[in-house]
Amino acid sequence: MIQVQNVSKQYRNTDNEIALDNISISFNEGFIHGIIGISGAGKSTLIRLINRLETYDSGDIQVFEYTNLRRLNKESTRMLRKRIGMIFQSDHLLARKTVIENILLPITFHRKPTPEDYDYAESLLKEVGLTEYSNRYPSQLSGGQRQRVGIARALINKPELILCDEPTSALDVITTGQILQLIKNLAKKHHLNVIIVTHDMHVIKEICDTVTVMEKGHIVESGTLDDILFKAKHPQTRIFIREIGLDLSNIIQSHDPNQLLLLKFDESVVEQSIIAKMINELHIDTSIVYANVTPNKKGIMVLQVPSQQESVIHFLRDHKVVVEHVI
Repeated sequence: MIQVQNVSKQYRNTDNEIALDNISISFNEGFIHGIIGISGAGKSTLIRLINRLETYDSGDIQVFEYTNLRRLNKESTRMLRKRIGMIFQSDHLLARKTVIENILLPITFHRKPTPEDYDYAESLLKEVGLTEYSNRYPSQLSGGQRQRVGIARALINKPELILCDEPTSALDVITTGQILQLIKNLAKKHHLNVIIVTHDMHVIKEICDTVTVMEKGHIVESGTLDDILFKAKHPQTRIFIREIGLDLSNIIQSHDPNQLLLLKFDESVVEQSIIAKMINELHIDTSIVYANVTPNKKGIMVLQVPSQQESVIHFLRDHKVVVEHVI
């Protein structure tokens, strides 16, 4: 769907800042892909190149059937952007327009909205949980509500791709979880491809299938979420992982790795007392070294099992828990 090949971008300022330095990456269909890095890593620049908000100096970017985005004419750029929705860090709502008018903005830039457009905008309001807010103004909404309006606006043209640039960085923890779950649900319902830029590993852990780590204009690591969480190689990646309290290498150093099992489980087993049942039935000694359950009820756990590991593995797998050895 998206191919970035040997792309470089330098800002023509006093420092001649190199934002991207010969990077290559592919974004496949059907995934929520996270791009994480500290400020200045180049992550926001990358997605701004994908929707032609900025151009690049060398290399090539292909999005859908459009090749070499630098050479797109005005009409092709307009058609490309119609297929891409943007969710920003700030909601970018116009204060003098109502909620429904803000959602319809991407349409009104090019033509007068039809009754069907208004109906679709109202249906999107329902999907984001703001059915009764159609005629309110941004000043009458909370931060989380304004971001929900921004999400609805990003969907008004029925895009194939959604680009999210730090969409939760201005929100509190509870609202962040709600917005991320909303994006995930909408991506599934509307068959959207999503690229989300963030500096927060908690965001990556909650929503992403695949992850790219950037540093100083370079891609330093890329892979599935499991690859990044449990097989991190680059120092910057390990720093991000420590932010969420998961440092598998440190856990291994602090324990006998031969006694450690890595457990992954989903919503169907979160509410069950699986570990307690296992201890009672197998009569074993065990300890939980690390555990975390995300707001969407996906869980990971590191379990220390000094003996009877095979029995433990069979028991857990019978209860729909994915079990792996940490080494």
